[in-house]
Amino acid sequence: MKDWNSENTARLLVKIGESVKGRRLQKNISQEELSRMSGVSLPSITRLETGKGNISLSNLLGILKALEIANELKSFFPSPEISPTLLGKAITGKTLERVKRSHGGEIKNETEWKWGDDK
Repeated sequence: MKDWNSENTARLLVKIGESVKGRRLQKNISQEELSRMSGVSLPSITRLETGKGNISLSNLLGILKALEIANELKSFFPSPEISPTLLGKAITGKTLERVKRSHGGEIKNETEWKWGDDK
């Protein structure tokens, strides 16, 4: 099986359509029933299953929910863990540095920090 990252988009649309069609048939649901259950038009479902056109992400989600397979998307889109350092860099545009203590125990920082500088 070819890696999906190296597949062209048209071929991926066909593969996704085939997968949706297979799930629909496993559940013994007609395209018309799926259309009613998902709120997606019959022509859109036909285009998806044949890979002959794009449907919106919203319509795809409606179809996946109707087929009760939307939960499978969780594995593709896990909540990312963001470190405080990366979060600070995203907000300020700079990498945050740890405050250093001198040997005497006093806090030493190259630049003076004042309240409100973090905004």
